[in-house]
Amino acid sequence: MERGEKDRYLTPSERFFVLMLLKWFEENRREYPWRKTHDPYRVLIAELMLQRTKADQVRGVYLKFLEEFPDIYSIYKAPEDRIEKYFSQLGLKWRTSKVKELARVLVEKYNGNIPCSKEDLLSLPGIGDYISSAVLSFACGIPVPVVDANVVRVITRYFGIKPKGEGRRDPEVHHMAYRLLPPERHREFNWAILDFGAKVCLPRKPLCQNCPLAKYCVYQNQKNLECFDFYFSSGVHE
Repeated sequence: MERGEKDRYLTPSERFFVLMLLKWFEENRREYPWRKTHDPYRVLIAELMLQRTKADQVRGVYLKFLEEFPDIYSIYKAPEDRIEKYFSQLGLKWRTSKVKELARVLVEKYNGNIPCSKEDLLSLPGIGDYISSAVLSFACGIPVPVVDANVVRVITRYFGIKPKGEGRRDPEVHHMAYRLLPPERHREFNWAILDFGAKVCLPRKPLCQNCPLAKYCVYQNQKNLECFDFYFSSGVHE
Protein backbone atom coordinates (compact mmCIF):
# COMPACT_ATOMS: atom_id res chain seq x y z
CA MET A 1 0.00 0.00 0.00
CA GLU A 2 1.33 3.40 -0.95
CA ARG A 3 2.00 5.91 1.75
CA GLY A 4 -0.76 8.45 2.00
CA GLU A 5 -2.63 10.68 4.36
CA LYS A 6 -4.80 7.80 5.49
CA ASP A 7 -1.86 5.55 6.47
CA ARG A 8 -0.76 7.87 9.26
CA TYR A 9 -3.85 7.08 11.28
CA LEU A 10 -3.69 3.29 11.06
CA THR A 11 -2.49 1.38 14.10
CA PRO A 12 0.27 -1.23 13.61
CA SER A 13 -2.28 -4.08 13.60
CA GLU A 14 -4.49 -2.23 11.09
CA ARG A 15 -1.59 -1.47 8.78
CA PHE A 16 -0.42 -5.10 9.07
CA PHE A 17 -3.92 -6.28 8.16
CA VAL A 18 -4.04 -4.19 4.97
CA LEU A 19 -0.50 -4.94 3.82
CA MET A 20 -0.63 -8.68 4.46
CA LEU A 21 -4.07 -9.07 2.94
CA LEU A 22 -3.02 -7.34 -0.28
CA LYS A 23 0.18 -9.42 -0.38
CA TRP A 24 -1.83 -12.62 0.12
CA PHE A 25 -4.22 -11.56 -2.65
CA GLU A 26 -1.40 -11.09 -5.16
CA GLU A 27 -0.59 -14.80 -4.85
CA ASN A 28 -4.03 -16.27 -4.17
CA ARG A 29 -6.58 -14.17 -6.00
CA ARG A 30 -9.55 -15.86 -7.65
CA GLU A 31 -9.96 -15.04 -11.33
CA TYR A 32 -13.44 -14.28 -12.65
CA PRO A 33 -14.57 -12.55 -15.86
CA TRP A 34 -16.45 -9.81 -13.97
CA ARG A 35 -13.17 -8.81 -12.30
CA LYS A 36 -11.64 -7.98 -15.67
CA THR A 37 -14.05 -5.18 -16.50
CA HIS A 38 -14.95 -1.69 -15.31
CA ASP A 39 -18.23 -1.76 -17.24
CA PRO A 40 -21.01 -0.94 -14.71
CA TYR A 41 -23.53 -3.07 -16.62
CA ARG A 42 -21.35 -6.18 -16.56
CA VAL A 43 -20.46 -5.67 -12.91
CA LEU A 44 -24.11 -5.16 -11.99
CA ILE A 45 -25.22 -8.35 -13.77
CA ALA A 46 -22.49 -10.32 -12.01
CA GLU A 47 -23.50 -9.01 -8.61
CA LEU A 48 -27.17 -9.78 -9.24
CA MET A 49 -26.19 -13.38 -10.03
CA LEU A 50 -23.67 -13.75 -7.21
CA GLN A 51 -26.09 -13.13 -4.37
CA ARG A 52 -26.56 -16.39 -2.44
CA THR A 53 -24.72 -18.27 -5.21
CA LYS A 54 -21.16 -19.60 -5.41
CA ALA A 55 -18.97 -17.69 -7.84
CA ASP A 56 -17.82 -20.81 -9.70
CA GLN A 57 -21.45 -21.68 -10.47
CA VAL A 58 -22.09 -18.19 -11.84
CA ARG A 59 -19.17 -18.00 -14.28
CA GLY A 60 -20.66 -20.00 -17.19
CA VAL A 61 -24.19 -18.65 -16.81
CA TYR A 62 -22.87 -15.09 -16.63
CA LEU A 63 -20.91 -15.37 -19.87
CA LYS A 64 -23.80 -16.93 -21.77
CA PHE A 65 -26.19 -14.30 -20.40
CA LEU A 66 -23.96 -11.50 -21.69
CA GLU A 67 -23.86 -13.10 -25.14
CA GLU A 68 -27.65 -12.83 -25.37
CA PHE A 69 -27.99 -9.60 -23.38
CA PRO A 70 -24.94 -7.39 -24.08
CA ASP A 71 -26.55 -4.26 -22.63
CA ILE A 72 -29.47 -3.10 -20.51
CA TYR A 73 -31.59 -2.32 -23.60
CA SER A 74 -31.51 -5.97 -24.65
CA ILE A 75 -32.96 -6.97 -21.27
CA TYR A 76 -35.53 -4.20 -21.51
CA LYS A 77 -36.79 -5.53 -24.88
CA ALA A 78 -36.62 -9.24 -24.03
CA PRO A 79 -39.54 -11.37 -22.82
CA GLU A 80 -39.28 -12.27 -19.16
CA ASP A 81 -38.98 -16.00 -19.81
CA ARG A 82 -35.68 -15.46 -21.67
CA ILE A 83 -34.19 -13.81 -18.61
CA GLU A 84 -35.69 -16.44 -16.32
CA LYS A 85 -33.88 -19.13 -18.31
CA TYR A 86 -30.53 -17.95 -16.92
CA PHE A 87 -31.46 -16.92 -13.38
CA SER A 88 -33.36 -20.15 -12.75
CA GLN A 89 -30.13 -22.09 -13.43
CA LEU A 90 -28.68 -20.36 -10.36
CA GLY A 91 -31.72 -20.92 -8.16
CA LEU A 92 -32.60 -17.24 -8.57
CA LYS A 93 -35.82 -17.54 -10.56
CA TRP A 94 -37.45 -15.14 -8.10
CA ARG A 95 -35.04 -12.42 -9.23
CA THR A 96 -36.27 -12.42 -12.84
CA SER A 97 -39.10 -9.91 -12.40
CA LYS A 98 -36.78 -7.60 -10.43
CA VAL A 99 -34.19 -7.70 -13.21
CA LYS A 100 -36.85 -6.87 -15.78
CA GLU A 101 -38.13 -3.98 -13.66
CA LEU A 102 -34.57 -2.80 -13.06
CA ALA A 103 -33.97 -2.66 -16.82
CA ARG A 104 -37.15 -0.66 -17.32
CA VAL A 105 -36.14 1.97 -14.74
CA LEU A 106 -32.59 2.22 -16.08
CA VAL A 107 -33.80 2.73 -19.65
CA GLU A 108 -36.66 5.10 -18.88
CA LYS A 109 -35.02 7.15 -16.11
CA TYR A 110 -31.27 6.87 -16.79
CA ASN A 111 -31.15 6.42 -20.60
CA GLY A 112 -29.72 2.92 -20.20
CA ASN A 113 -26.82 4.04 -18.00
CA ILE A 114 -25.93 2.59 -14.61
CA PRO A 115 -25.66 5.48 -12.14
CA CYS A 116 -22.51 5.91 -10.07
CA SER A 117 -24.28 7.46 -7.11
CA LYS A 118 -25.05 5.50 -3.94
CA GLU A 119 -28.39 7.23 -3.56
CA ASP A 120 -29.42 6.55 -7.16
CA LEU A 121 -28.28 2.92 -7.02
CA LEU A 122 -30.22 2.27 -3.81
CA SER A 123 -33.35 3.66 -5.43
CA LEU A 124 -33.25 0.97 -8.13
CA PRO A 125 -35.39 -2.21 -7.88
CA GLY A 126 -33.55 -5.11 -6.25
CA ILE A 127 -30.43 -3.11 -5.38
CA GLY A 128 -29.34 -3.02 -1.74
CA ASP A 129 -26.29 -1.81 0.12
CA TYR A 130 -23.97 -4.64 -0.95
CA ILE A 131 -24.67 -4.50 -4.70
CA SER A 132 -24.58 -0.70 -4.75
CA SER A 133 -21.19 -0.71 -2.99
CA ALA A 134 -19.85 -3.36 -5.37
CA VAL A 135 -20.86 -1.31 -8.42
CA LEU A 136 -19.34 1.85 -6.93
CA SER A 137 -16.01 0.21 -6.12
CA PHE A 138 -15.56 -2.32 -8.93
CA ALA A 139 -17.08 -0.33 -11.81
CA CYS A 140 -17.21 3.35 -10.89
CA GLY A 141 -13.82 3.54 -9.18
CA ILE A 142 -15.26 5.06 -6.00
CA PRO A 143 -13.48 3.86 -2.82
CA VAL A 144 -16.19 2.30 -0.66
CA PRO A 145 -15.97 -0.99 1.26
CA VAL A 146 -17.97 -3.98 0.04
CA VAL A 147 -19.28 -5.77 3.13
CA ASP A 148 -20.78 -9.26 3.07
CA ALA A 149 -20.71 -12.21 5.50
CA ASN A 150 -17.12 -13.08 4.54
CA VAL A 151 -15.92 -9.55 5.20
CA VAL A 152 -17.77 -9.36 8.52
CA ARG A 153 -16.22 -12.64 9.64
CA VAL A 154 -12.66 -11.61 8.79
CA ILE A 155 -12.92 -8.17 10.40
CA THR A 156 -14.73 -9.26 13.57
CA ARG A 157 -12.36 -12.16 14.19
CA TYR A 158 -9.19 -10.19 13.56
CA PHE A 159 -10.17 -7.16 15.64
CA GLY A 160 -12.27 -8.96 18.25
CA ILE A 161 -15.41 -7.00 17.39
CA LYS A 162 -18.70 -8.39 18.67
CA PRO A 163 -21.34 -7.20 16.18
CA LYS A 164 -24.75 -6.19 17.39
CA GLY A 165 -27.46 -7.92 15.40
CA GLU A 166 -26.74 -8.64 11.76
CA GLY A 167 -22.99 -8.21 11.26
CA ARG A 168 -23.10 -6.62 7.82
CA ARG A 169 -25.29 -3.84 9.21
CA ASP A 170 -23.26 -3.26 12.36
CA PRO A 171 -21.91 0.33 12.47
CA GLU A 172 -18.64 -0.70 14.14
CA VAL A 173 -17.92 -3.23 11.38
CA HIS A 174 -18.67 -0.64 8.69
CA HIS A 175 -16.54 1.96 10.44
CA MET A 176 -13.60 -0.43 10.51
CA ALA A 177 -14.14 -1.46 6.87
CA TYR A 178 -14.02 2.20 5.82
CA ARG A 179 -11.01 2.88 8.03
CA LEU A 180 -8.99 0.03 6.54
CA LEU A 181 -9.87 0.66 2.89
CA PRO A 182 -6.85 1.94 0.89
CA PRO A 183 -8.33 4.51 -1.54
CA GLU A 184 -5.76 3.85 -4.27
CA ARG A 185 -6.27 0.06 -4.15
CA HIS A 186 -9.87 -0.27 -3.00
CA ARG A 187 -10.87 -2.74 -5.76
CA GLU A 188 -8.03 -5.13 -4.92
CA PHE A 189 -8.61 -4.77 -1.19
CA ASN A 190 -12.34 -5.50 -1.47
CA TRP A 191 -11.64 -8.58 -3.59
CA ALA A 192 -8.84 -9.62 -1.25
CA ILE A 193 -10.98 -9.68 1.88
CA LEU A 194 -13.82 -11.44 0.03
CA ASP A 195 -11.42 -14.13 -1.24
CA PHE A 196 -9.68 -14.45 2.12
CA GLY A 197 -12.98 -15.11 3.85
CA ALA A 198 -13.88 -17.71 1.23
CA LYS A 199 -10.53 -19.54 1.23
CA VAL A 200 -8.86 -19.10 4.64
CA CYS A 201 -11.08 -17.51 7.29
CA LEU A 202 -13.82 -20.08 6.84
CA PRO A 203 -17.03 -20.05 8.91
CA ARG A 204 -16.61 -23.36 10.74
CA LYS A 205 -13.02 -24.49 10.36
CA PRO A 206 -10.80 -21.49 9.62
CA LEU A 207 -7.30 -22.36 8.40
CA CYS A 208 -5.60 -20.46 11.22
CA GLN A 209 -2.36 -22.44 10.82
CA ASN A 210 -1.98 -20.98 7.31
CA CYS A 211 -3.20 -17.49 8.13
CA PRO A 212 -0.87 -14.59 7.29
CA LEU A 213 -2.87 -12.37 9.67
CA ALA A 214 -2.34 -14.58 12.75
CA LYS A 215 0.20 -12.26 14.40
CA TYR A 216 -2.43 -9.71 15.44
CA CYS A 217 -5.62 -11.75 15.06
CA VAL A 218 -7.67 -11.62 18.26
CA TYR A 219 -9.55 -14.81 17.35
CA GLN A 220 -6.31 -16.76 16.78
CA ASN A 221 -4.63 -15.41 19.90
CA GLN A 222 -7.65 -16.27 22.02
CA LYS A 223 -7.56 -19.82 20.65
CA ASN A 224 -3.89 -20.09 21.56
CA LEU A 225 -4.57 -18.75 25.05
CA GLU A 226 -7.37 -21.27 25.56
CA CYS A 227 -5.03 -24.09 24.54
CA PHE A 228 -2.37 -22.72 26.89
CA ASP A 229 -4.84 -22.57 29.81
CA PHE A 230 -6.06 -26.11 29.08
CA TYR A 231 -2.48 -27.39 28.96
CA PHE A 232 -1.69 -26.17 32.45
CA SER A 233 -5.11 -26.74 34.05
CA SER A 234 -5.32 -30.34 32.80
CA GLY A 235 -1.92 -31.37 34.12
CA VAL A 236 -0.83 -32.79 30.76
CA HIS A 237 2.51 -30.98 31.16
CA GLU A 238 3.45 -32.95 34.24
